[in-house]
Formats: sequence, C-alpha cells, structure tokens
Amino acid sequence: MTTHIHIDPVSGVAGDMLLGAVLDAGVPLAELLGPLSTLGLPGWTIEAVMERRLGLAGTRAQVLVSGLDAGRAWHASNHGHAVVSDLLDVVRGADGLPPEVRERAEQAFVLLGEAEGAAHGTAPGEVYLHEVGSVDAVVDLCGGLLGLHLLGAHSISCGPVPLGSGTVRCAHGVMPVPVPAVTSLLTGVPGVPGAGSHPTGELSTPTGVALLRACVDDFGAPPPMTLETVGVGLGARERADVPNILRLLVGNRTHSAAPEAQSVQVLTTTLDDLDGRVVPDVITRLLAAGALDVLVVPSHGKKGRPALRFEVLAPDDSTREHLTALLFRETPTLGVRWRREQRVTLTRRHRDVQTPFGSVRVKEGSFEGQVLTRQPELDDCLKLAREADIPLRDVLSAASRAAHSGNPD
Repeated sequence: MTTHIHIDPVSGVAGDMLLGAVLDAGVPLAELLGPLSTLGLPGWTIEAVMERRLGLAGTRAQVLVSGLDAGRAWHASNHGHAVVSDLLDVVRGADGLPPEVRERAEQAFVLLGEAEGAAHGTAPGEVYLHEVGSVDAVVDLCGGLLGLHLLGAHSISCGPVPLGSGTVRCAHGVMPVPVPAVTSLLTGVPGVPGAGSHPTGELSTPTGVALLRACVDDFGAPPPMTLETVGVGLGARERADVPNILRLLVGNRTHSAAPEAQSVQVLTTTLDDLDGRVVPDVITRLLAAGALDVLVVPSHGKKGRPALRFEVLAPDDSTREHLTALLFRETPTLGVRWRREQRVTLTRRHRDVQTPFGSVRVKEGSFEGQVLTRQPELDDCLKLAREADIPLRDVLSAASRAAHSGNPD
C-alpha cells in the first residue's frame, strides 16, 4: 500500500488553506517551523487556530510577520515587489527543506513567473510578483509543500478547481476573476468548472493554483483508497453560500488486479505538405496546450507521397477542441479526425537521485504498489552533460545506476 493524498478544493485553493489542511491532517507545527526557518526571511511565525466555516470545523493557518503589515517585510527591502529569481534564490538557499520540497517550490515559482509573464506581456524572469512575493505567501507555499511531504504523499490527485467570478483588486488594479495568471496556470487541466457556476469573488489564487501544478500528479476523481484521515484548511472569509474550506483526504491506495482504464480522445491528421522544420515547434505547442502525448510517424498520403501522420491524445472535449484549432492554425491540414479510446497507465511519480554530476529527476511507474520502471528525465541529464561538457550517455548511465541503487526489483 502507498500513501495517496486527494486534494478536495471545496471552495477553491490558496496557499494558507493548504497550509491549514496539512496542519489539520496531523503535521506538527514544530516540524514545519524548523525547516521553513532556513528560508532566511525576516521575522515571521505561523499561527494555527481551530475555527468554523458554515458550521464545519477546521484549521485556520496564518503567517504573522512581526511589526509589518500582512507579510510585506521582505517587500520593504525590495521596493515593494520580488522577481522570480529572488524567490528561487530564497528556496535554493533553504537547506533545511527536503530536496523534493525545494524542487517543487522552485517549479511553482517558475510556473508563476511564466503565467504572470504571459498575462502581462513580460519575460518570465522580469515579472514582478507582488502578492506572491510577500513573506506570508512564500511561507504558505513552501509550508504547504513541506506538509504534503511530511504526510508521506507517494501520489497526489486533485478534484475540479473552482474559479470564482466577478472582479478582484490587486497590485495591477481591478482584475477579472479568475485572474489571468490562474487561467494560464490551469491551461490543459481537465475538469475545470465554468466560472459562471461559482459565487462572486476570487476562489483560487495564483499561489494556490501554482502549488497544485507543482505537486498534483492527476486531476480528477480520487483513486480507490482506504481513507485514514481528513485535514480541513479554512480560508479567511466566511462565505454565505458554501463553506470556505479545502480538504485533504489522506489514505492508502487500494489496487485492483489491473490498472483502471481511462477515456482519452485521439486526434489524427496526415500531412504531405508540412515543412519538417516546424514539426518540433508544433509538438511543443500541442503539449503546452494540454495534449497528453503527441506522436509523429512517417506515412504516405495521396498518390503515394511521403507524409507525416500526427496522433495527439486529449483528456477531454474542451482540450480536444483547443488542440484541433491549434492543428488548423499551425499546420496546412484541411481536416482532423478524432475518436474516443480507452487507455491504462501505471501510477507515476518523480523523485530526485544524486549522481556525481548533480541531481536528476527519475520518473517511476508503479503497479499494485510495486515500482516497475525507473527512467531518468532526459532534460535533466542533458543539462548536466552540457554543464560538465561530458557525453550524455555518461550522465544517463550514472542516473540509471542511482535510480536502481538499493531497489533490486
């Protein structure tokens, strides 16, 4: 059996709600404070109190910064804002955080920078992260990820993410809800409800959604599991329509005789007039737009002409429609076919391994709790090989040995 955590964002997701939920699920506050202190941020502490939202009890977590308003202490020495590189330096210097937590925090801040950059037409490295760059937001994000780690999460899933509606005031002025960074971060995520079905107000913040994108393996229904505990994190506001809570369902996965089948949609198109030089860019765009996988194989078109056949996997109707439009825009195709299929997949997770050349992520595939495959991430190995000016195969070999070290299966 393996520990699985399902995030149930009943009324959206924000960094303080996830932090409250991990504390409510049983993570001792002291086990968070020690590692988080190595972030090197000025005087702060975490206060955790039991409260209720529409009669439901849970933990309200607040990061309190001594003597300054709402965690803006770090901002005071950074002209009221922080750029992504500032936040990455803070996280990388926190040697008390486990490597997996640091990696996911870095990923969250990079995703935030990319999302804010896309929303405001700014290069990701030059984006000013106003609300996200404050001390309380940084501690919320890193504390939530640390709490999930301390709960022993082997895999994480998340239900539909409510968006909210109306407008919200932020550093850029009045913005529509969901704010542009949230819509960018949720691009490609299946099952996002329409904004019109939600109460007025901001339900999911950029920090909260970046947290999800950095740690969630699958968006959708929770897998079969034996529930052990439930953690309830509370948002700051008391809503009149729905409890302002986020729940963590923590338990052990139960495995059936075979992996559960998933429904996917398959798009295909065959092109005999596509410039082969644009193929890598088209693949990149399809994956960034939510494709689960893209396969391009040699084929033959009309009159026996050499051609390329694109096969694209989409998780749902809306993503299929978006990918179809992208194929029409980026290629000379005149038509795209699609069909529904079933697929089964191994349970996947990433972990870090150490090699003589640096840290490498390894993707593991499990069946009935047993790891069956371990594959080093090629991009990580390629980066280390280039930095050390050594053959890629040497890094791949070292990463593969490290991945299987102490794992005879």
